Amino acid sequence: MLTVATLATVSVSAQRIRTIDKDGQPVPYVSVMTTDAKFIGITDDDGVIADVKGADTITVSHIAYKPKLYKVNGKSGSITLEDADFGLPEIVVKKKPLVYVQTYYRMYYYDDEDGVSYYRVGLTDNVYDRTTKKLSASTTNASKAMYGILKTTLNALVGRILNHASQIQMKKREETLVNNNKEIQLKITPEGPGKKRISDFKGTIGHITDDLSAGRRRISISTDLMSRHRLEAIGNAKKQAKREKREAKKKNQQESDFIIYRIDEAGNYAPEDFVMAQNMTSYDKESDGKDLHTVLAMQVFTTDRAYVDKAELKALKKANKMKMTYQNIRQFERAHNIPALDPVIQQKLNELWKTGE
Repeated sequence: MLTVATLATVSVSAQRIRTIDKDGQPVPYVSVMTTDAKFIGITDDDGVIADVKGADTITVSHIAYKPKLYKVNGKSGSITLEDADFGLPEIVVKKKPLVYVQTYYRMYYYDDEDGVSYYRVGLTDNVYDRTTKKLSASTTNASKAMYGILKTTLNALVGRILNHASQIQMKKREETLVNNNKEIQLKITPEGPGKKRISDFKGTIGHITDDLSAGRRRISISTDLMSRHRLEAIGNAKKQAKREKREAKKKNQQESDFIIYRIDEAGNYAPEDFVMAQNMTSYDKESDGKDLHTVLAMQVFTTDRAYVDKAELKALKKANKMKMTYQNIRQFERAHNIPALDPVIQQKLNELWKTGE
C-alpha cells in the first residue's frame, strides 16, 4: 500500500499545464519549450500538455497569440494567452473586376540539436478575377540553411508546395474538408453557440470556433488523426505498413492545422477574408541514444488585400515588391504585425542568418 501511495504521489506530481484564451476557451496546438530552447511538447485539442517534464520556467507560443514566459513553480496550472497584435483593416466591397490578396509565408525546420537549421520565406501576389472566377498567383522567396544539402533538398522537394500553400483557397475550408475526406465520413456539427465539432468515423478531430465580437473564425484540426484514419478507412495495408515503419522512427508525432478567417455578423466570409494559417508537424527522433525533438512549421499570413482594376493592380504589385534579404524580411514582419516566433526560435534563426538582433 505504501508503494501504491508513493506511485500515486509521483503520478499526480506531474505539472499539467492548460492554455486558454481570454474567454477561458482552450487553445490547442501551443508549442511549449524550456528557456534554453529544449522542446517539451504541444498542447492537445483541449489545450493541455500533461507534463512539462520538471521545467521550472517555460515559454509558450502559438501563431495567433503573443509568446509568453511562464513560471511553473512545480505546480499544475492554466496560462491565459493574449491575442497577437495582428489584424487586417476592413475593406469595402467595390465594383472592381479583381481581388488582390498578398500573402506572406515562413517555414522553419527546428530540432533540439541544431536549433533552426532551415528557414524559408516568401511573398505571394494572389489575384482573383471575379468575372472568370479564376485565381492566379506568383511568389518570390528566399531561404537559408545550416547545411547546403539541406537547403537544396528542401527547396527541390517542398519549394513548389510551399508556394502553393501561400495561395488563397477559393472554396471555404469547411467545404473543402468535407468534400476531400468522404472516405473517413468527415462531418461538421454544431456543438453550442459559436462552436462546431469536426469529426470522422473514429471521433473528434478538430473544432471551429467563432468569436463574433472580434469578427473571427478559428479552425483547428489534427491532420495527423485525419491521415491515420484515412489509411484505416481505405484498408491500404501496404501504405499502412509504410506509415508504421516511418512512425517507428518518429515518436510522439503530432500534426495540426490552425486557420483564421474574418467573418461578418452572420459568420460568412470570402477568400479575401483569410487572415492566417499554420501547419505544424512535431515528433521525437533518436540520435546517439537520446531523443531529440523536431518541428517542421509552415505559417501563412495575409498582409494586404484590395478590390482593384488592372491599372491599380499593376501599381499595387509594384509597391509591394521587396528585396528578400533577412533585414528586409524582419522589417516587413514588424511593419505588418506578423506574429512573433517563440523567442528561442527567433534567437536560433538570427544565429542561422548570422545577425546580431
